[in-house]
Amino acid sequence: MKILLLPGAFKGSLSALQAGQILSKNLAPKHTLRMFPIADGGDGFLDCLQTLDPKARLISTRAKDAFLRTKRTSFLLLSDGETAALETARICGLGRAQTLDPLGASSYGVGQVIMQAISHGAKRIYIGLGGVACNDGGAGMVVACGGRLLDARGQELALGAEALLRLDHIDFSKLKKNLKGIQMIGCADVTNPLLGPQSSAKVFGPQKGATPAQVKLLDKAMARWARVIKRQTGLDLAHTPSTAAAGAIAAGLYGCMQASLLLGADFLLQKAQLEKHVAWADLLITSEGKWDAQTFYGKAPLAVLKLAQKKHKPVLFICGTADWKALKKQALPQVCVAELADFAPSIKMAKKYAGKYIARVCKSL
Repeated sequence: MKILLLPGAFKGSLSALQAGQILSKNLAPKHTLRMFPIADGGDGFLDCLQTLDPKARLISTRAKDAFLRTKRTSFLLLSDGETAALETARICGLGRAQTLDPLGASSYGVGQVIMQAISHGAKRIYIGLGGVACNDGGAGMVVACGGRLLDARGQELALGAEALLRLDHIDFSKLKKNLKGIQMIGCADVTNPLLGPQSSAKVFGPQKGATPAQVKLLDKAMARWARVIKRQTGLDLAHTPSTAAAGAIAAGLYGCMQASLLLGADFLLQKAQLEKHVAWADLLITSEGKWDAQTFYGKAPLAVLKLAQKKHKPVLFICGTADWKALKKQALPQVCVAELADFAPSIKMAKKYAGKYIARVCKSL
């Protein structure tokens, strides 16, 4: 059987590339395989791009994480020498966080890596958006790139979302100088807008440790951030699709840095020319740590399911767990689902030994 492997990451357990390697090892003896790790802007974005451009160089560097501790991270310089890619999850990621601070966490390190990519000659920068521990609207990133966030007395604000409640205006002068001639493209993992019922704070704030009271504060901070930017630039962040991505770092990119926003899953699947590979395959296998309502906000496995449906191809969806109660509200395509939690004695064990249980799923094929 010809199987197209399109593995996504199991957050906290396996990267998309690691999941793909385990699938390949266990299926190769009996089947003909093609494998492309998939991502949607969050975890695995750089792995996916590096698979598509093997001559790209991974540049090691240091930057602040979400809690302003200097950590080692990396970005990708593509083989053309003028295009860079970075992954917010590698810089201020949720997966690496031991403790959470939703009101104080910052995207400052993302701006640091952007500036380092520019110093390496990048003229075009793709920013993978997803999987972060902050919800500051990209304010810290803007500061690291030269922007100044000021209160009504002209004093610079502290980093973090809570300080934005006192934001009065933004000095863009140095930011514009630093980013002159640089094309920025944000590759988002969700379609949610910054504000409203599906806002960054309401939907993703609890993931970052926000209590119900803190979610309300985050929403107020993002509303003020949006109002100030609209007053100074005319751009409406509040209702623009995908501005909620990566703790609303997407909003800062779009509103302050003239970045274009697109869905990372669609971008990567098009770049990989997956339609022709789907046509070749008898079966598609994709994966994700948890299959729930958030998958339908524009995540990579959803793009795979849509493509399979378009090409009338069967899909095996391997996930750690599935939230069937939430999924009942979705229009589900026909798909065979394998939950690792069904093979393990507990969800905790399924997460810890995900590779072992993926191998067990493969034995049934």
